[in-house]
Amino acid sequence: MQHLNTLWQLVNAASTVTELARHTQTYRFGVMSGPITLYLRAEQAEVQIARWGQPQVVITAQLQAAFGWRVASDQDEAGVYFVARRRPVVGGLSRALFRVSVPYNTFLVLKLDGGRLTLEAVHGTLELGPTGMERE
Repeated sequence: MQHLNTLWQLVNAASTVTELARHTQTYRFGVMSGPITLYLRAEQAEVQIARWGQPQVVITAQLQAAFGWRVASDQDEAGVYFVARRRPVVGGLSRALFRVSVPYNTFLVLKLDGGRLTLEAVHGTLELGPTGMERE
């Protein structure tokens, strides 16, 4: 029974450390009725984009080991800008998931480096250029 209690304490301690290292923040940008552009740049992160009927762009950033990330955002009349870059050295320990909701009339400009992209409710043309990396 003592081994079971010790194991349970270790599991609780590990999950507490994980929760301390995880950080979630939501960014909200109100937009006008006309078309806008979302400019998003992310390094080695998972990006999920969905379209919806709300007049706002919402980006929920879920950062694992948040100290390893630099995140910046801005907005002007042309669109919303969001950049997430890993910090040198400590960034290699971190992970990120960005859930993005945009109005239906939003143009997407994405610059992704080594990440994963999921698009929901896709209508239109999608062009992806070569990666510039040779297969090994």
